[in-house]
Amino acid sequence: MQTAGAALHAPDSLAVVARSLTVELGGKEALTDLSFELPTGSSVALLGPNGAGKTTLFRAAVGLVQPVSGSIEPGSGPVAFVPQRLELEPSFPATVRDVVRMGRYGELGWLGRFGERDRALVDGAIEELGIAALAERRFGDLSGGERQRALLAQATAQDARLLLLDEPFAGLDAPTNQALRDRIRRWRHEGRTIVVATHDLQSASRDYDLVICLNRRLVAIGPPAEACTEEVLGETFAGRVVRVGELLIDTAHHHHGAG
Repeated sequence: MQTAGAALHAPDSLAVVARSLTVELGGKEALTDLSFELPTGSSVALLGPNGAGKTTLFRAAVGLVQPVSGSIEPGSGPVAFVPQRLELEPSFPATVRDVVRMGRYGELGWLGRFGERDRALVDGAIEELGIAALAERRFGDLSGGERQRALLAQATAQDARLLLLDEPFAGLDAPTNQALRDRIRRWRHEGRTIVVATHDLQSASRDYDLVICLNRRLVAIGPPAEACTEEVLGETFAGRVVRVGELLIDTAHHHHGAG
């Protein structure tokens, strides 16, 4: 198991490298002295309670917040960040298709012209996430689950090498939940790196190559068998994880994990 301060691999094998990363928000440390590496082509569950710094870590990785010390660097290639929500002004007339098309601007630039490949990526993402019927509706008029599907379609359209998904399963219905799990597996098989912030201990212990346990500092990072132990999760969730038979339960969110 790797903890803060561990040696890093050669850069060409890495999707993300954090070195002594410290971030402050509102004058308080949101992340403290994080050092870790994520190998390219891995699927990673990011576990931690509310306020642990999961969203801040993602925002730092894509440059939306700046560290007070240390650094975090993604590897080469496009990076997709799917936030928990995308807030738009109620008067902003963006349709679902517009939001999905935004996923192409990182590669094209805001003034870039869409080509055949760009249109195919957008159309394919809309179909895959099952939102073709919503494509011309205003994003602001959608339900929470529908908005989440649109944001996931945007990430799919980006064709990114690194995907950072912040609580992507929140508010999804069962078919879309399964579609997203299938999409994550396909991304993984395509050699992409996927990091998923989640409270689902059972999924973290079963569905991912690596687990990061975070509570403002790095508690642990390693394979699920090492990082999803009762001791580690108890430290990560400040004692709010209890054992019931063979399951570990996050009592704040009622998600289970194998012990």
